[in-house]
Amino acid sequence: MGDLHVNSTVALMPPKIKKDDGQTVLPSKTQQWLWSRWLAYWQETAYYKQKTGAKVIGVINGDWGDMNKHSGFQLVEAKNPDTVIDMMISAIEPMRKVCDQIVVIRGTEAHTGGSGWLENRAAQEIGAVRNENEGTWSWYLWEAEIDGVKLTSSHHPGTNSGRPWTKGNEANRRAMIDVYNYLSNDWKPQLTLWGHYHHDADSHDTHPIRAVYNRAWQVKTSFVFRIGMATQPDQVGGLWVFCHDGKAHILKREYKLPRPKAWKQN
Repeated sequence: MGDLHVNSTVALMPPKIKKDDGQTVLPSKTQQWLWSRWLAYWQETAYYKQKTGAKVIGVINGDWGDMNKHSGFQLVEAKNPDTVIDMMISAIEPMRKVCDQIVVIRGTEAHTGGSGWLENRAAQEIGAVRNENEGTWSWYLWEAEIDGVKLTSSHHPGTNSGRPWTKGNEANRRAMIDVYNYLSNDWKPQLTLWGHYHHDADSHDTHPIRAVYNRAWQVKTSFVFRIGMATQPDQVGGLWVFCHDGKAHILKREYKLPRPKAWKQN
């Protein structure tokens, strides 16, 4: 999963946060709903782990935390990175209880700092899978082989479709980009996983490489309203990739925030 945006006031937040000055911050009603769905997701993951006996590798596919450089609004903590890192680590405690290993992908620098320093520092704190090639604790691009399944994970897919009637085109384009990118390589992925755009998209079996965009754990921000997407439903969630004997089966979990009741004239 990705785009947790911990520290955003409209994203995943633990039951309470204690700031550096001793102030306790409690989650909003929406954040309480997000946290309950987050717990449900990891409870279901624990069930699959127990049922299959499989090893669980959790992938945080970018924007684990958020110190938005564009605006200090809609942030729980605007300046202190120590508080934000503590918050990030606390938020993934349910994940750490289930996962055998955690891989951290670097997200957007506007949210997680230059060279993804915020995520890299938090990844080091939790002992995430080390990027031995670079000597870092996080990755721009994770290329892996798990039980015969070759896959990649990176945050920015570089192509999007912003209208309902064009849905799916972005994943198809991304899949073909990687078909060409790996054309001359001996090692070729079967699956590529992406984030950043906060919505689900899937190329399925239309191309030799399957591209999947994952949902976020953040609901609409003020920016989303500004770009004309006020009526878009708030949907969050993650996915599971079951790898066995060179084949990958994907199962997605989506949670939809109930719409508020419409105003009625008295």
